[in-house]
Amino acid sequence: MKTSIYPLLLQPVSHVTGIGPALEKKLQARGIVCIGDLLLQLPKTYIDDRYISDMDALQEGVEARTRGVIVSKSARGYGRRKQVSITLADRNGSITLQFFHSAYMMNDARLTEGRAITVRGVPERWKGRWQMLHPDWQLAEQFCPGFRPKYGSLAGLSGKRVATIMAHVLKLLPVQAESPLDAVMAAQKMFAEFPVLARSFRQIHAPEVADLAPVQQAIARLKSEEVLVYLYLMRQKRMRADCAAVVLDSRDLPDRLLESLPFPLTEAQQGAWQDISADLASGHRMHRLLQGDVGAGKTWVAALCMARAAGQGMQAAMLAPTEVLANQHAATLSELFEPLGMEVGLLTGSCKAAARRKLTAKLGCGELQLLVGTHALLSDDVVFDRLALALVDEQHRFGVKQRWVLTEKGEGVHLLGMTATPIPRSMAMALYGDMDLSLMRGMPPGRKPVETKLLAASRMKVLAEGMQRILDQGGRIYWIVPRIDEDEDGISVDQRAELLQGYFPAADVRGLHGRMKAGEKQKALDAFSDGSCRILVSTTVVEVGVNVTSARLIVIEQAEQYGLAQLHQLRGRVGRSEEQGYCILVTGDGLSETAMQRLRLMEHSHDGLELAEADLKLRGAGDAVGTRQSGEAGFRLLDLVSDAAMIRQWYEHLPAISVDDMVQRFWRPHAESVD
Repeated sequence: MKTSIYPLLLQPVSHVTGIGPALEKKLQARGIVCIGDLLLQLPKTYIDDRYISDMDALQEGVEARTRGVIVSKSARGYGRRKQVSITLADRNGSITLQFFHSAYMMNDARLTEGRAITVRGVPERWKGRWQMLHPDWQLAEQFCPGFRPKYGSLAGLSGKRVATIMAHVLKLLPVQAESPLDAVMAAQKMFAEFPVLARSFRQIHAPEVADLAPVQQAIARLKSEEVLVYLYLMRQKRMRADCAAVVLDSRDLPDRLLESLPFPLTEAQQGAWQDISADLASGHRMHRLLQGDVGAGKTWVAALCMARAAGQGMQAAMLAPTEVLANQHAATLSELFEPLGMEVGLLTGSCKAAARRKLTAKLGCGELQLLVGTHALLSDDVVFDRLALALVDEQHRFGVKQRWVLTEKGEGVHLLGMTATPIPRSMAMALYGDMDLSLMRGMPPGRKPVETKLLAASRMKVLAEGMQRILDQGGRIYWIVPRIDEDEDGISVDQRAELLQGYFPAADVRGLHGRMKAGEKQKALDAFSDGSCRILVSTTVVEVGVNVTSARLIVIEQAEQYGLAQLHQLRGRVGRSEEQGYCILVTGDGLSETAMQRLRLMEHSHDGLELAEADLKLRGAGDAVGTRQSGEAGFRLLDLVSDAAMIRQWYEHLPAISVDDMVQRFWRPHAESVD
C-alpha cells in the first residue's frame, strides 16, 4: 500500500543518522529544517570516477583522478591556518597538493612519506610544475571506482560528509511512497514519462548507471512539481489582488522631487513613471513589475512613487532582500527626501530593540511616512497607520507569497515590484503573471560601458599585473568567488583573500559574504568605500545594493558557473563613475563550445535584456545539474534560463489542481534569501 511521501519529507533533520543537535542547529541556520530540505540539496555535478590518469596525461583545468606515492610533506604559516604542501609522484611525473587552513594534516598518520594515495581535483601549472588546490584524497587501497554524485560543502560539512549523510537519508525513504502531484504529472502528456517523486530522489542521489539522462529527467520531475505549486499560488494571488485601492494623484511633492533631481528623467524613466502614475490614480490596486537594467535609474522612479503616497498623507514602505541593499536605499532616499523635509526610516534585523520600538511607534501613529527595510518589515509588531504603497526591490529574490505580504498590512495597498535581473518578456509573463510589466532600458548619462575580457585561469600572472596597475592608479577591485565555505574542491572567500593578501600586502584585502553578521558586513563595505581596503573578495552578495564609485575592476572567478544575467549584474558594480571600468571573467580550460560562446557575448553586449534573450536561446533546456542561480524568484531548484521552456509549458497548460497545504509547506516557494 502506498503512503504519502510528505510526512517523511517534513520530519526534522535530527531523524537522520549522523545529525546531532549541533549540526542540526547549523543546518537550520542555512534554512535546512526537514528531511525534504536535505534531499533538495542537489549534487553540484556527477563524476565518472571509474578511471585513474597517469600524471603525464593530466590536462590543465580538466578535473581528473591520479595516483602516486607521497615523497614529501611540509607546512608554512602558524597555528590552524597553516598551508600544507604534499608532493605526490608516480613513474611518469609529480604533482604538488596544496591544502589551506589544514594544520591537522601534518599529524595525520595516513599521510606519511612512502604511502600511496589517490587524489581527484583540477590540475594547474604553477612555475612549470603541476599542482592541485584542495583535492579530494583517499588511501589507494580504500578507493572504490564508480559513478557518483559530487556535493558542495554545506554548513561546514565537506562534500564527502554530505554524501554520507545523503546515503542515510535515502535509507529512510520508503519504496512505496507517492506525492499528491504524481497523478497530475502522469496525466500531462508532455511529462507522463517522468518518474514519481520518491524514485526521482533516489535517481538523483544514487544513480544506478553511469548516465546523466535519467538524472536529468528526475531533476526535471522535481522542478515540475515546484512550478506547479508556484503557478497555483500565483493564480490565487492574482484573483485576490483585483480590488479597489486608494486614489493617489497628488502632484506637489513629486513635482518638487523632480525639480531637485540632479538629472532630468530619461525617456525610459518617463515611460515607467507614466505607467505607474496611471495605476496609482486609477482607484484599482496596482500590481506592477518594474524591470530595469543595471543603473537605469529605478530608485528615482521608486522615490517618485513614494512621494506620491506621502504627498497625500499616506505611507510607503520599500522591502529589500538584504541589509546591504536596504542600507543603500535608505541612504539614497534620505538624500532625496531630507531637503523636502521628509524622514526616511530604516528597519533591519540588526536594529537595536530600543531603536526598533521608537521607529515602530512613529510608524503606528503616522508620524513616519517613508520606510525602508528587510524581512524585518514583515514582523507582526510592524504596524502601519495608513500604508498605501508597498515596493519590493530585487523582487526576484522573493516568492509569490512573500511579495504580497507587505500589502496585507493595509487596505487596498498598491504593489510595485522592481528587479534589475533582465528577463525576456515571455518569461516575465509566466513568472510574474500576477503583475503588469514596465520595462526600462538604457544607460544613465555619462556612464561608459565596462570593458569586458575573458581570461583563462592559467594566466593569473597577467591578471596580477593588471590588478597592480589599477591599484597604482588609486582604483579598487572586487574579486568574486562562487562559495563561502572552505571546500575540498575549490577556493572559498577566506582562502582567496589570504592568497591575494600575499600578492598585494598593501591592499588590506578583506572578505565579504552573506553569512557574516550585519556589523561585520558593513565594516568590510565601509573599509572598501573609504579606501582602507583596496581589494574586496566576495560572493555574489555584492550583486546589488553596493555603490563604490572608485571600484574600477571586477574579477569573476569560475565565470562559467553563472548565468549571463547574473554576470551582467556583477559587472554593474564597476564603471560607476567617469573612469573606465573593467570586468575580467576567469574561466577554466576545457569549456564546451556553447559555454565559451555564452561568455563571449559578455565581451560585446552591455544590454542586460539582450544578454538574457541570447542566454535563453543558447542554453535552452540546458544542463539541469550545476546551473542553478540561487534566489531567483524565490525558487529552490528552478533556473530562469535553463528551465524557461518548462516554466512556459506548465504556465500554458496549468491543470486545475488544488495544491495540498503539506505540499505548499514543503516546497515553500516564498523562502527568504540567505544573504
